[in-house]
Amino acid sequence: MSTIRVPKLAIKLMTYSIILSAGLYFISPSLQSQEAPSTGVAQEKSESTETATKAPEAAQEQVAAPKAKIGFVDLFVTGGWSMWPLLLSSIIAMGIIFERMYFFFTTKLIAKGYNQDLQDAIDTGGLAGAEKFLADHSDQRITEVLVNGMAVSQNDPEIFSQGVEREAGEIITLLEKGLVVLAAVSTIAPLIGFLGTVSGMINAFDAIANADQVNAKVVAGGIKEALITTAAGLIVAIPAMVFYQYLTSRVNAFTSEVEEAANKIYKEYLKKKATVKSGN
Repeated sequence: MSTIRVPKLAIKLMTYSIILSAGLYFISPSLQSQEAPSTGVAQEKSESTETATKAPEAAQEQVAAPKAKIGFVDLFVTGGWSMWPLLLSSIIAMGIIFERMYFFFTTKLIAKGYNQDLQDAIDTGGLAGAEKFLADHSDQRITEVLVNGMAVSQNDPEIFSQGVEREAGEIITLLEKGLVVLAAVSTIAPLIGFLGTVSGMINAFDAIANADQVNAKVVAGGIKEALITTAAGLIVAIPAMVFYQYLTSRVNAFTSEVEEAANKIYKEYLKKKATVKSGN
C-alpha cells in the first residue's frame, strides 16, 4: 500500500489558517465595538429607517393603550361648566339627606304596636284608659298630637278632630322639612346633565366644522364631555330620588298612624256624646 506524502509547506499553510481563523473569532467582538464610532452615521441611518418603519406600529400601540387611571379632578374638568351646578346640587342634597336621617333616627315618632296598645287601653277603660295610656307614652310625637287634640276638644268629637288635624299638620310640616328641595335636586340634576350633554355635542360638531380632516380625536373631546355630564347628573339625581322616596314614606306612615289613633279616640267621643244625649 502506497503512502500519501503531504508537502511541509501545505501543512504550515493549514496550521496558519487555523490559527488566524481562531484569532479572528475571538477578536471580532472587540473590533466591532471599536468600529462603532466610525460607522455611527451608517448605524444612525439604519436605526432611523427602522424607526420610520416601526413608527406607525408604535403610534397604533400608543393610541390603543388606555390611560391607566383617570382621577375625579380630570373628569370634573373635562365635564365643563355644567359640573359646577351639579357639584352644588350634590352638596345640598347630601346635607339634607344627612340632616333628615339624623332627625328621623333620633326623634321618637311612634313606637311599634302603639295603636294596638292604645286600642287595648280604650277597650279596658274607655277615654280614661286612653288618657292614662297617653300619659305613659308622653315621649312619642304621636302622643303630643293626640293629647293636644283632647285638650281642646271639650268632649266634642268634631272639635277633637279639628284639634288633631291642626297639631298633626304642625308635626308633618316639621317632618317634611327639606324634602321639597331634595325633590327639586332629583328633578333638576338630570336636566343639568342633559344640558351639559347638548353643550358637549355642540363642541364636537364645532370641532368637526373647523377641522380639515375628521377623525376620532376631533370629536372625542366633545363626546367625552357630553357623556361625563350625563353620568354626573344621574349620579346626583338617583340618590336624591331614593332618599326622597324613603323619607316621604316615613312621613306618610306617621300620618297614617296618627289618623288611625285619632279615629279610635274619636269613636270614644262619639259614644260618650251619644250616652249623654240618651241620658238627657
